[in-house]
Amino acid sequence: MGKIISIINNKGGVGKTSSTGILAELLAFTGCRVLCVDLDQQSNLSMLFNCYVKDPVPVLNWRERPEEENITELFRYRYRSREEIEPLIKPTFVKNLYMIPSSKRHQKTPDQIIAEKLSNNNTILKKSLATIRDGYDYILIDNAPASDILTVNSIFASDYVLTPVRIDGFSYKGLEETLDTITYIKDEHDVDSVSFFGTFVTQAERNTVLYRDLKESYTDELGGKFFQTSIRKDIRVSEIETIFKPILDYAPNTNAVYDYTRLILEMNILPEDKKKVLAYAIGEREDM
Repeated sequence: MGKIISIINNKGGVGKTSSTGILAELLAFTGCRVLCVDLDQQSNLSMLFNCYVKDPVPVLNWRERPEEENITELFRYRYRSREEIEPLIKPTFVKNLYMIPSSKRHQKTPDQIIAEKLSNNNTILKKSLATIRDGYDYILIDNAPASDILTVNSIFASDYVLTPVRIDGFSYKGLEETLDTITYIKDEHDVDSVSFFGTFVTQAERNTVLYRDLKESYTDELGGKFFQTSIRKDIRVSEIETIFKPILDYAPNTNAVYDYTRLILEMNILPEDKKKVLAYAIGEREDM
């Protein structure tokens, strides 16, 4: 049964989408079957992997069925079977990597879910993914920078929540809000299936005093939940978000690829044979 990991921070601009995409690429590189779920209404992850489907103009209303379905219909019709969900899954140009894409009409989803006033609004995604998770090794969910019904669904559906942060106070506030949401869900809804996996720094400038001071503060505050691998600032990450190319094809020898590889190894989520694939890819020869 595949592990489901949500990448969440209520603060924007911390690298959630790029982190989701690169982590997914690297996991797929090892031979794992990976599914990305784009919950963000901006649909940047879908565009990154060329899975975005432009909606007709005007945008379809809530009850009109489109020619090509995406994450919107999963919530709209509350799909519960493999036969309903599989048509939403699109292959990407990366081997072993698949996508449930988003689109502009997904912007209406939160309001429509709330308007329906059903008792199981928090578990729509969980029940849908439960029917297909055994077909994947990892399912990564990219989330918008918001604490709304979609983010709550993402947490309910997940085994782990992973939070990227930048070295600034705003990112830390977003982390605190994410942790509060997880705690509330676990306590108020008696949910034991999800846990906070940890936090890592993106766009790091390691030679600065600010980086060293705040990294020490994060370590003191979070202990083992703060990953020591940080992702260095790398212009190639911004470039792939502009030209919509996988980073392993466009710039496989960049700092970002090395750092995200080290992060996966530190996360310790891969079986031993897959860990060795990544370790050898970045030139490390020690026994894993």
